[in-house]
Amino acid sequence: MTSPPATDRRRTSSLYVEPRLKPRQEMAVLVLTVVSLVVVSVDALSSFSPIVHTVLQWCDNLLCGVFIADFVARARRAERRLEFCRRNWIDLLGAIPMIEILRGIRLVRFVRLFRLTRGVRQRFDVALPTTALGNIGVITLVLWVLSAGAFYQFEYGVNADITEFSDALWWGLTTLSTVGYGDLYPRSGGGRVVAAVTMVLGIGLLGAVAATVATAFIEFRDRGKRGMRRYLMRDHLLVLGWNDKAKSAITNFHADPRHEATEVVVLAELPEAPFEEPRVRFVRGAPGKADTLKRASAGNAGGAIVLASDPSDPRSDHESALIVTALRRVNPDVRVAVELVDAENHEHLTYAGCDAVIDKSSTIANLLVRSVQDIGISDVVSELLTSDIGSELYRVKIDEEHVGKSFRAYASSMLEDSVAVLGLARSQERHINPDPEMVIEEGDDAFIVSREPPF
Repeated sequence: MTSPPATDRRRTSSLYVEPRLKPRQEMAVLVLTVVSLVVVSVDALSSFSPIVHTVLQWCDNLLCGVFIADFVARARRAERRLEFCRRNWIDLLGAIPMIEILRGIRLVRFVRLFRLTRGVRQRFDVALPTTALGNIGVITLVLWVLSAGAFYQFEYGVNADITEFSDALWWGLTTLSTVGYGDLYPRSGGGRVVAAVTMVLGIGLLGAVAATVATAFIEFRDRGKRGMRRYLMRDHLLVLGWNDKAKSAITNFHADPRHEATEVVVLAELPEAPFEEPRVRFVRGAPGKADTLKRASAGNAGGAIVLASDPSDPRSDHESALIVTALRRVNPDVRVAVELVDAENHEHLTYAGCDAVIDKSSTIANLLVRSVQDIGISDVVSELLTSDIGSELYRVKIDEEHVGKSFRAYASSMLEDSVAVLGLARSQERHINPDPEMVIEEGDDAFIVSREPPF
């Protein structure tokens, strides 16, 4: 049998997949890494009694055992273990315990902190420059250790302030960061040369870090403007779709004191955010797709408004019904209000799971007629529906103290607080201006007109 050509062998070879532990285990290892860095730093830069030093050593040895177990567990999960070791050898170096001769090598544990950026990127869909920051971090670490080592060689025995390697590490940190406290400084010619090189390279590294971080923030902001980010929030308002009514609806929503700080996420097929406002986020995509709804954190939304894609086309109602159906799969409990284009489609939207269907055509027609029949009706309706003008219309829970009383008694008691009661909501029924002797039951809500929001 002839061997397959090289191209076929390359096709059948599997791609390398980095093995991972469970998210909680990953987070636990990260927290222990930070703890180990604190232990190492305290032990290296401070002078303690032999007993405290021994305790710190045992703590470090225990943490190193956890890191080795973490490395072994991930290696066992790897299909290509040699490739795993080649990619993660620095994690193994970071597990070296407190052996005096290997103190400098143990500082590679700082590189393990870059594992945090991977979790942030996967959880929040944030494009972090992990490769660039990782390279800069490794270079900085190596330069720090080398400069401290060279400085120690030149200054030990010449400089009375340099009595141990931890003094050189402290000098290297302050010099490389361009802080320069002045408590330690070179006194030999070789030490001054090392200091000059360290200062020049430190300025360059700081510039590289600043440029990399600035680029990351610009990219982060640009992704948000183009609707490419993923959001994690709760009890926010979803605006699904976009038309000429959307901006006014969002402005009116935030004008209500109860919701002035509530976040809004606009999910629409637009090239970029329709307008910029601190409490409004934008997700680009089709509102009826599960992946875009998840990016908008639809599963945790408190309410949703579905706008007609084309207010002049009755077929928009069918698209709205599909959007509501998809939203209900992600969040069965969210409250949904939909803009209706054709009154004949009212039933379809109700069956799709809409809590409120707003028929703009009949509403406007009825308002026009009533405005002719009774002058001032349109002004009253506008005031009740606009959050920043006069009294507002609210739905509130009825306090238990009113249960068992008549509607007349409840309405009279509310008038004492300058609140007018228009009707009751009981289960799925609405009773506007009900019989005055109607008895208030447990679970009833009231429709009221009030100058102040019912907090």
